[in-house]
Amino acid sequence: MATTDSNKAFITKMLSEKKRLEDFPDRFDADLTMIEPAMLPFGGTYHGLREFQRFYPEVRRYYDFDTWQILGIYGDGDTVFATTRVGVAGTPTVMYIAEQFTFSGTKIVEVRVHVCDMKS
Repeated sequence: MATTDSNKAFITKMLSEKKRLEDFPDRFDADLTMIEPAMLPFGGTYHGLREFQRFYPEVRRYYDFDTWQILGIYGDGDTVFATTRVGVAGTPTVMYIAEQFTFSGTKIVEVRVHVCDMKS
């Protein structure tokens, strides 16, 4: 299986099972960079697992993961995009998000979240 296909399969598995990066320590770089849009309460750039663990509880509180759906997973070269739909907890707002995963081989080196649309 080509690396791109393998990385797509990994992202599909991780997201469909609602797993966290820590569940797959061999699949992310120790210096991982995560970029969250400034419009979100936890927006900013984070480096490494420790910073991820610091802001990720806010992510879990912000989104209603019971409403979370994968719309598609796409890959080309070292990049895999996952498009999703999720509700904002305690509100009628629905967000459409594209998560851009950049790999070096089979390890994630960067995750950049793009908010595509918000509807109330």
